[in-house]
Amino acid sequence: MNSLVSIIIPCYNAEKYIAETIQSVINQTYSNWEIVVVNDGSTDNSATILNQFSEKDNRIQLINKSNSGVSDTRNKGLEVANGEFITFLDADDVWHITNLEKKVNFLISTGYDVVYSYCQLIDEYAEPIDSILKGENNLKIENFLSLKANYNTAPSGVLFKKEVLQKIGGFDVNLSNNADQDILIQVLANGFKIGVVSEVLWNYRIHAENMSKNVDLLEKDSIYLFKKCEKQQLFHSFWFKQQCFSNLYLILAGSWWKNGNNKIRGLYFLILSVINYPASIALIFEKISNEK
Repeated sequence: MNSLVSIIIPCYNAEKYIAETIQSVINQTYSNWEIVVVNDGSTDNSATILNQFSEKDNRIQLINKSNSGVSDTRNKGLEVANGEFITFLDADDVWHITNLEKKVNFLISTGYDVVYSYCQLIDEYAEPIDSILKGENNLKIENFLSLKANYNTAPSGVLFKKEVLQKIGGFDVNLSNNADQDILIQVLANGFKIGVVSEVLWNYRIHAENMSKNVDLLEKDSIYLFKKCEKQQLFHSFWFKQQCFSNLYLILAGSWWKNGNNKIRGLYFLILSVINYPASIALIFEKISNEK
């Protein structure tokens, strides 16, 4: 078990967290890795911090480019990656020291093509928050379309065999917030298998700059992704598709109502949710009664 792992880190204005993120790779019990850090036109002190790491460790390669978004940035790293296995570590997340060792061993010793693990949410100060996000073996496309998958399948927690990403062709540059959801849907649509290591091996950091806080972007990406899946005929039936779109619209309604400060747009998506799948009104009343 000594295959090279390529770790692609997209970095945009991550001076607060990038040193801790890279150090979590350096601390890994599995040492045969390379880091490809792609600096996506950062305007803060990120480039200086990245240069310091690359000068000290020849396993760390730094690519500087103009800002083009997270998906194009990941793809740029993928172009130069040499590893038999590939993972994408966001510049604010942190790995536990056995993350690579256990995931590489899983892919070598099983018939799976992609592996993820349980995840711990942390705050901006690296303090644990909420509960551990878990998962299951043999994820299905339906897990993503019904919006049951969560942060535990974000890129920082996922290890791919290189041929999987070569077959898929990398990330969809039209997506940013939902690019991680799309890449795994494409993995499954191409017949690859996703497994899980049933323990916490990484930390997902929640802070004010998270893309998921941007409701405009969430709306644009989510609707684009679902319409893309509709064109690919990935919904197994008409009513399943209606229910999935209804679930999506309900999430967007809540996001605009609570985080987007636009109750009119929230009401618009609430109505769309009911139109697409009238039975969703029972779920709406259940949510309202739970919040009382």
